[in-house]
Amino acid sequence: MDDVQPVDVKEIMEQIREKIRKRQQGLSHSDHANALSDGPIAADLACLQSSYNISHIHFTSHRKGLGWLVVLAKQVLRKLLTPILERQLAYNAANTRIANHLCKQVAGVLQQQAATSQALQEIVVEQVEELYRVVRDMVVEQIEGLGQQQAMAFQTLREAVVEQVEGLGQQQNTAVVALRKALFNSFEHSVNQVRDSVTETLQAQQEQCSRTERTLADADIRIVELERIGLRLKTNLGLQERRLTMFLEEARKRLPDPLSQEQLQIMAEEERHDLEALYVSFEDQFRGSREDIKERLRVYLPTLKQAQLGTDEMPVLDVVCGRGEWLELLKEQSLRAQGIDVNRILVEECQRQGLEVIERDVIVYLRTLPDASLGAVTGFHIIEHLPFEVLVKLMDETVRVLKPGGVAIFETPNPENVLVGSYTFYLDPTHRNPLPSAVVKFMAEARGLCRVEVMPLHALEAYRVEEAGLEITKRFNEYFYGPQDYAIIGWKA
Repeated sequence: MDDVQPVDVKEIMEQIREKIRKRQQGLSHSDHANALSDGPIAADLACLQSSYNISHIHFTSHRKGLGWLVVLAKQVLRKLLTPILERQLAYNAANTRIANHLCKQVAGVLQQQAATSQALQEIVVEQVEELYRVVRDMVVEQIEGLGQQQAMAFQTLREAVVEQVEGLGQQQNTAVVALRKALFNSFEHSVNQVRDSVTETLQAQQEQCSRTERTLADADIRIVELERIGLRLKTNLGLQERRLTMFLEEARKRLPDPLSQEQLQIMAEEERHDLEALYVSFEDQFRGSREDIKERLRVYLPTLKQAQLGTDEMPVLDVVCGRGEWLELLKEQSLRAQGIDVNRILVEECQRQGLEVIERDVIVYLRTLPDASLGAVTGFHIIEHLPFEVLVKLMDETVRVLKPGGVAIFETPNPENVLVGSYTFYLDPTHRNPLPSAVVKFMAEARGLCRVEVMPLHALEAYRVEEAGLEITKRFNEYFYGPQDYAIIGWKA
């Protein structure tokens, strides 16, 4: 396509114009006029105009002797030929006039021819220029078409080249990928062999380490349990010694007199602590680990933080705090809290952990507090241990000691769960009877708490049966694997 020479239309038109000019110059009016005035035709016309009158010929003779006779004879002859000469003269005059007229006609024709030639030249020039424009447009259009064709050809060629290059690139990539895959497979096979060998060795060592770690962990747990049991036995032994000492002192004072009512009350009070060590061991067996209990209790932290409770102005009181998991969690969150319990072993254990716990009866301690002095009162798995009358007193005292905006939280087993209501509730022999959530909510509202809500807790999601859209399966899951506990949360207006 690049070898095609461009057509110079302008040069072609200039050549055409030059040929027309030369042809016009060869047929110009001035040349014809010069031919009539200066050429042989002009000489013949002058001769006709000057010589057409032959009657005025002057006769002479070069002969000296007979010259006059010759002249006389010519004159006589002219007279004799006069009629003929007159006709010849008329003919010559007519020819002269006709020649002059023809010359004038020829001159006019030449002028018309020149004008016609000029007009024809102009027409030809216009037609040539028009033809030039048409040809130029056609050539330009053809050149543009050729340019478009050339561009399309270049585009097609480029696309073909790109496609071929991409094809080569894909082939190259495929080959590289195949080579890489082959190398990787070979390398992976070697690595797998080494890894399998190392893994087998590591697994054997890990199993040995795991067994050792389990042994050590079991030993650590056992040591901790033994230490805890030792501390509790030590505490229990101290309590028993103090109790025995008190009994001996009172017996020594009163013997042989009978015991007084005050002494009997003291002995009865001490008798209540006889089973404390047994109950602590029972909780360790069935309550769960400290970390599990702390994780369960985290659900209440947002309630305290949103209400800005747990400050020096709005402290938290945990009644029957037990092992102190809730108090420990609040301490980790930098919240102010105190606990009370009647179990001396648990109280001393909490105090050893740095928790603020005192040995007091719930109702007795609450009655020592002034009105509106606490930000929150909490009790976890306590209300199911209380007689109904004591539960009512607990509600009344809780409402009294709470500040406006304070909250009461009581968690208890959920008897709506069939497994809880019929079995797990009775694992603790100190439980009195299950408390339905509707009953506890009613009591809380009746004794003065407001905005009371029930929070379902600890559903057995892992044991739920696939419902498959069946209502009976849904009910079964709710009754058997639904929430095992619930909490009553009420606010002081």
